[in-house]
Amino acid sequence: MKLPVILLASALLCSGSMHAQSAKPEKKAKAYMVADAHLDTQWNWDVQTTIKEYVWNTLSRNLFLLKKYPDYIFNFEGGVKYAWMKEYFPSEYEQLKAFVRSGRWHISGSSWEASDVLVPSVESSIRNILLGQEYYRKEFGTESTDIFLPDCFGFGWTLPTIAKHCGLIGFSSQKLDWRNHPFYGESKHPFMLGLWKGIDGSSIMLAHGYDYGKRWNNIDLSEDKELLGLTKRTPLNTVYRYYGTGDTGGSPSIGSVSSVEKGIKGNGPLEIISATSDQLFKDYLPYEKHSELPVFNGELLMDVHGTGWYTSKAAMKLYNRQNELLGDAAERAAVAADWLGIAGYPGESLTEAWKRFIFHQFHDDLTGTSIPRAYEFSWNDELLSLKQFSGVLTASVGAGSGKMDTRVKGIPVVFYNALGFPVTDVAEVAIEAPKFPKGVSVYNAEGKQVASQLLSYRNGTVYLLIEATVPATGYAVYDVRLSGSQKLADSFVSETTVENSVYKISLDKQGDIISLYDKKNNKELVKDGKSIRLALFTENESYNWPAWEILKKTIDRAPVSITEDVKMNLCENGALRKTLCIEKRHGKSLFRQYIRLYEGELADRIDFYNEIDWQSTNALLKAEFPLNVDNEKATYDLGIGSVQRGNNILTAYEVYAQYWADLTDSDGSYGVSIMNDSKYGWDKPDNHTLRLTLLHTPETKNNYPYQDRQDLGYHTFTYSLVGHASGLDKAQVVKESEVLNQRLKAFAAEKHSGTLGKAFSFASSDNSNVVIKALKKAESSDEYVVRVYETGGKAPQNAVLTFAGTITSAVEADGTEKSIGSADFSGNQLEVSIQPNSIRTYKVRFNDNKKEELRCEQLPLNYDRKCFSWNEFRWEANFEAGYSYAAELIPADITVNRVPFHLETKEEMNGMLCSGNTLQLPAGHSYNRLYILAAAATAEEDVRGVFQAGKNLQEIVVPSYTGFIGQWGHTGHTQGYLKDAEVAYVGTHRHSAEGDHAYEFTYMFKFAIDIPAKATEVILPDNKDIVIFAATLVEEPYAPVKALSTLFQTANEDDTSLQKTAELKINLLKPEHIVAWSGYTNDNEKPAFLIDGNENTKWCDTSMLPNYIDFDLGMEKEISGWKMVNAAQESYSYITGSCFLQGRNNPNEAWRTLDFVTGNKQNVINRSLGKTEKVRYLRLLVTQPVQAANGKDTRIYEFAVF
Repeated sequence: MKLPVILLASALLCSGSMHAQSAKPEKKAKAYMVADAHLDTQWNWDVQTTIKEYVWNTLSRNLFLLKKYPDYIFNFEGGVKYAWMKEYFPSEYEQLKAFVRSGRWHISGSSWEASDVLVPSVESSIRNILLGQEYYRKEFGTESTDIFLPDCFGFGWTLPTIAKHCGLIGFSSQKLDWRNHPFYGESKHPFMLGLWKGIDGSSIMLAHGYDYGKRWNNIDLSEDKELLGLTKRTPLNTVYRYYGTGDTGGSPSIGSVSSVEKGIKGNGPLEIISATSDQLFKDYLPYEKHSELPVFNGELLMDVHGTGWYTSKAAMKLYNRQNELLGDAAERAAVAADWLGIAGYPGESLTEAWKRFIFHQFHDDLTGTSIPRAYEFSWNDELLSLKQFSGVLTASVGAGSGKMDTRVKGIPVVFYNALGFPVTDVAEVAIEAPKFPKGVSVYNAEGKQVASQLLSYRNGTVYLLIEATVPATGYAVYDVRLSGSQKLADSFVSETTVENSVYKISLDKQGDIISLYDKKNNKELVKDGKSIRLALFTENESYNWPAWEILKKTIDRAPVSITEDVKMNLCENGALRKTLCIEKRHGKSLFRQYIRLYEGELADRIDFYNEIDWQSTNALLKAEFPLNVDNEKATYDLGIGSVQRGNNILTAYEVYAQYWADLTDSDGSYGVSIMNDSKYGWDKPDNHTLRLTLLHTPETKNNYPYQDRQDLGYHTFTYSLVGHASGLDKAQVVKESEVLNQRLKAFAAEKHSGTLGKAFSFASSDNSNVVIKALKKAESSDEYVVRVYETGGKAPQNAVLTFAGTITSAVEADGTEKSIGSADFSGNQLEVSIQPNSIRTYKVRFNDNKKEELRCEQLPLNYDRKCFSWNEFRWEANFEAGYSYAAELIPADITVNRVPFHLETKEEMNGMLCSGNTLQLPAGHSYNRLYILAAAATAEEDVRGVFQAGKNLQEIVVPSYTGFIGQWGHTGHTQGYLKDAEVAYVGTHRHSAEGDHAYEFTYMFKFAIDIPAKATEVILPDNKDIVIFAATLVEEPYAPVKALSTLFQTANEDDTSLQKTAELKINLLKPEHIVAWSGYTNDNEKPAFLIDGNENTKWCDTSMLPNYIDFDLGMEKEISGWKMVNAAQESYSYITGSCFLQGRNNPNEAWRTLDFVTGNKQNVINRSLGKTEKVRYLRLLVTQPVQAANGKDTRIYEFAVF
């Protein structure tokens, strides 16, 4: 690794000698004036506010300025924001497009969103640019050429490499000015303008833009002394100067624009250029001809505003990592199914899911630094993408496994390996069984018995471990045979040691590891007198930027072990895996850690699987590894390549890494690699110790006080340890970390013959240093895209990629899938030559396989409800309480994981209510499954219905058409859950007579109803809340495959798929409990109508605010949640904006707030308190009764407390 270095004489950084290398006359100073309106998609507001207010302000104000000032050029970044302009403000968007064509409105930044560039994977960053450029090409007929990140919290060494691979030429930001300390002599910057070299040696130009909120007031900028002074900070006699606004979008001030215009025409010592964000970069192309450009080679991290956010909002980091992995796995499986001719590549669904989670990689979102309300949208989007990727993966594996030979003696299990190299892994598999078997034997694709282990049995499912070997990007059929039966027994045995063939682990009485002995190498891994442990810092003040920052003084303190209520048990003691379970407590926080040792292929790896109910405030949790090795420097994974960093110093004490970090003895004799599945923050206090940061809940003071409860809730994550004799083999640890993260996935399949046999590989690399990192279909052609990274980092590599199909054409491409050169191929092999730490992308075509069409038929429905409305006629449909689906978003036809549906015309009736009616099936049909698209016409709760086909009765839970699909359980804010149903369609806004309701999603769900042979009809449920939009009959040769292993984790307790069904809840409130009220308008709108259980009656009060109703429950009762139904059926504007639920236990106490909502847009408010409150008296206090801030008419149809 090369240490960061500035490759010019240090004199270039000193203003007094900037031009010592040139005797030419000094050129006139230049100021590139770059107008921008930086817009945080979420921060101290949520995405709905961004769309309705900030996007509109940005669009409308800049259109005004562009029309008024002929020299004005506006720069704006983020494809998702342009998509919102198109969706919500189409007329103004067309005007914007005209200005883009004329070069006045400049598309900056290249990406789908101006995202963080440290925590997202390298592949995510490439996809972000790809999705942005694809949008710009299609919408505007142009591309962006730069990375434009005014406000991200640090920039990795990989960024120039990524940018260059995507065909970009420059990067700008102003964030390095935020650094607290100088990093380069007396400067916070390596330079103001120069070349930044990436980890692979490629370069882009870097420009420091200064603060983006700069304003002037009608002055001649050609005479501006401050600007002129900035030009002297670089030998180029040039300044690159942002001006405008942030962080809520908008535009530069009129005075600023006028100042630029005057400066352009002025005669001062400065040449003023109204510039696009990339004009400076273009003016210096080709860079190799500009020897005056200083060069920096290294990373640009922060010592402030950039240490805590590596860890904040742990669930977001977990969801993001899983989406990166599951999206990749789904794409690879879909490519194989598409090439085999079994299932078309679901490009639109995959792209939609990538876009949905990638926009949340924006700083202040993935970074964990936004308000709690913002994360309700973020978690929903993350979980939606996870569900969509899971659906594509399962359907694609099902298509592929249909060609496999699954005829085995026992139960066929199909394993899928998404990685581009063969993998042997220990997979946890869940198989339905009528009883707990006494024995299990498992056989691989060659018929040889492999290691397996019974774990447990619950709810008709047996859980077992299987050591499976699966080909690269491929499948393998395994034979699982269960035998006998036994009673469940408690296998927990109190124990403080555990060992396998490689390691022996010993714990102290606190459950910390005091000895970790490598038996193969006769090496003790734990530093003498120390312990590998969960290390808790009990003072974690961070008053200025709490979620953003961990202070150095915090991690300089000595952490403590967790010592309360310690229990240690050997909970698994099998031939394949042994596990110690350690339970302990600190205050209200509960910790359960499983230390897992394996035999076989994983014997060198120790897994630490953690389940933590985190309720600690003013605390920081780390995994501490004091190791019996000695090195001032550790190696950290950057996603492509790695970097060495030293012990904690003032400018680098909490640093980031992707999948792993390694500490190898300076003599190269032994080292330890630490890997993880969702964590990014690390520190190194001394030559022996690595610490992985797990949870960060800071103490706050005045700024962002809500962040003192950050991350309170349930968390699951894994980190792993691998010891290695001799030096670090980077390619090997990359492979091991890939296996930990991209686990083998198991699926249940029927028994059948298949032309692919019992094992199949679609794509592989013959060089372990050349790893396949992406395999997908191109966004805008019928080619397949394969991307490889070089992982060894030492020398150029040659590799041969082998595919299942014969290659008919191949070209090299950049990261945005533009062809850039030829490629060498022969037969089914593609030849790759690649430099260290580099990325190469190729587009290939294969020989065609015969396409197999799914035999299906649309089943006619008797539509009786108008569910969709057009923008211009939003009031013409009423799906629920005056709301409707947005017709302009709904396609006429939709294919959901191989099954096609036709949606009825949007002008007529287009939904069918279920009222016990009957669907007649075609005479003499051979269909065995009916698929329907349906949703519940309820505000939030889900409903159940029984469908009858022949004699088969099938109960289905149909979720609400709107609201959230899932949430993480944030204590005091949200209840964690995930709905089970397969999401078929997502509409990004809904309609009411009042207009578009931005980012209020509408859904349709796909359900399968089995049809027995000779069945002639399907009887629908008698529940008019269930609405069916389309139905398709299908003849499927085999039942759909079912996942037998966990495809993703929700980070909710027990990781269960909770269903928010319309279960019966008893309202604690009765009319006789009402004891006081602020008023009511007439006898038909009295307070009693608020709690009569009838959503057609209401309480209305038009008296002076605040409005309230008081209740006396007669005795103290436990309260855990509440529900309120507003008046959207009258008008959306009548939805209550802000209200409070208050309680007390005697009439003399002051009311205390139990819960509250502000800025509410939902007709039905359904809230969990997060904890149980015991009160006798309750008050519903309404402070903003309508959407308008000055309204005073309270209209509430129902109120309940549970």
